[in-house]
Amino acid sequence: MVTKAGTVFNYLQLPDVSQFPFVISKRVDNVFIRKGLFVFTKSNEGFLIGIIERIILLNEYFTDALTIKAYNTNTNPNILKGLFPSEDFEFAIAIVKSLGIIKFKGKSSNKIEKILRMTYPASPGRDVYIVEEDILNEFIGFEQKNGLEVGRVKVTHTMAKINMSRLLNKHFAILSISGGGKSYLTSILIEELLKRDAEYGTPAIILFDVHGEYSYLKEIPELKDKVSVQDISYFQISVPKMPLYTFKKYQEDISNVQIRELAKFIKKLKKDESKKKGYTIGDIIEALENELEGNKNSRQALIGWLSNLERLTIFGSQENPILDNIIEKQKLIIFNLQKEVSIRKKQIMVDYICTRLFNLRRLNKIPPFLLIIEEAHQFCPEAAHSKAISKPIIETIAREGRKFMSCLCLISQRPKRLSTTALSQCNSKMVLNIKNPYDIKHLMDSSESITKEYGNMISSLGVGEMLLMGSAINYPVFIDIRERLYKSVSEESTLAQVCLKWESKQLK
Repeated sequence: MVTKAGTVFNYLQLPDVSQFPFVISKRVDNVFIRKGLFVFTKSNEGFLIGIIERIILLNEYFTDALTIKAYNTNTNPNILKGLFPSEDFEFAIAIVKSLGIIKFKGKSSNKIEKILRMTYPASPGRDVYIVEEDILNEFIGFEQKNGLEVGRVKVTHTMAKINMSRLLNKHFAILSISGGGKSYLTSILIEELLKRDAEYGTPAIILFDVHGEYSYLKEIPELKDKVSVQDISYFQISVPKMPLYTFKKYQEDISNVQIRELAKFIKKLKKDESKKKGYTIGDIIEALENELEGNKNSRQALIGWLSNLERLTIFGSQENPILDNIIEKQKLIIFNLQKEVSIRKKQIMVDYICTRLFNLRRLNKIPPFLLIIEEAHQFCPEAAHSKAISKPIIETIAREGRKFMSCLCLISQRPKRLSTTALSQCNSKMVLNIKNPYDIKHLMDSSESITKEYGNMISSLGVGEMLLMGSAINYPVFIDIRERLYKSVSEESTLAQVCLKWESKQLK
C-alpha cells in the first residue's frame, strides 16, 4: 500500500524538469516526512521518482514583524491564538530533486525495465507518494538476495546490500580522515566476502595491512581457515625471477650501461650448474668482484648499488611466500607491514607482489582477486608530492585490471596526496568524514558525481555514516554503517587501559 506524502504545487517558478515542490500533507499515520526521503509522482512521462532535498516551513501569520511583536508581548498569548488560529495556517513545503522516470515491465509489475531522464516537469495538483521499499532497492541498484550488507540507507532505513560485481570489478576507494572508520568499513566488507555463499562466487582477497589492524581476523574461529597472515620478516623476492629492468626500478641510480654489464653476469650465473637452485644478489656481487676484464669503475659502482639492495634483506634465491600457491578464492591473505619502518622497502614489497599478482592473473594462473591497499597515498602518491616505486603498477592495475578481473580497493585519509590517475579509475567511492577542503576539492576533480552540495555534506558526516556513489549503485545514497560481526581486542581497549597495561609490563 502506497503512502501519500503531499500534493505538487507551484512555488518559486517550480516545478521544472529538475525539481518539483509539494505541500506536505498533515499526518495522522505517524509517518514523518523529512529530508532524504525518496518520493514519486505520476507525471505526463510516467513514474517520476525523486529525493527530498529541502523542507521549508511557512506560516502566513508570521510574515509580518508587527504580528510577531504582538504575539510575543501579549500578556495572554492564548487570547491571540483564539483570535488568530496561527497553527492552522502552518504548512511545510518539500523541494524534491527529480532523479528519473521509471518504466516498468508491465502495468501490474513492480519490476523496473529501464530508467529514463526527465524531459517534462511534474504536474501541479498531482499526489506525491513515498516510494515502496522493493521499488527503491531496485532503483538504487541494491542486490537484496546475495549482496554485501554494509548497513541501512539513512531516513528510509532500507537494508543496503551492494552488488559485489558492480562494486569490485570497476574498482573502488574508501576515503576518510584518520579515525573516521575506514578500517572498520573495510573489515565489514571482508566479513561479507568471506561469509558469502560459495555458490555465488567470490574472489581471493589480498590486503596490505600497514598498521596491523586486521590480524585479529585470524583469531576468529569462523574465519581462521579462510585467513592467512604473512609475516614480512620472512618475505623474499626471487632474484632469478627478476627481469633486468626491475634492478633499475628498485635502484634507479644504476645506468643503462651497467644494466648491460649486469645482464652478462646474470647469464653466466644461470648457466652455472652450482646455481641450479637459484642465485642471490650476493652471488652477482661476488661474480662482479672476481671479474678482471672490462671497465672497473663501472663494475665498482654497480657493486655499490647492488649492495644497497642486498642490505634491504628482502632479496633471495627463492620467492617466499610462493604467490601461486597461497592465492585461493574466498580466502584472505594479509601482508602485515606493521613492523617495517622503511617506506622504500615497503614500496618494493608492494610493487613486487602487485606485479606478480597481475601477471599471474593475466596468465589465468590464479583466481580473480581483490587487492586492498591501506594508506594508498604512501604507495601511489600524486606526482607533485613524491615518487614511489610501487606507483606505476598500481596505476596499471587501476587502468587495466578490470579486463582481467584484477580488482582494486584504495584506502586513504589524504585523497589529495593520492594519484589522480588511480583515484579516477575507482568508479565507486565510499566516502566517510573528510574535513580538509583541499581533499574534498581533489575528490570533486577526480569524480564528476561529487558535486559541491555533496562536498558540503561529506564534511558534516558523523562516525558510522558514509556516502556511497559510483558504479556500485544507480544513485548516490547516505548509509548508516552496520556493526561488525567480529571485534578485535584493541578496538575494545581505551587509552587509559593501554596505559595501565604498559605500566604493569614495566613493573614486571
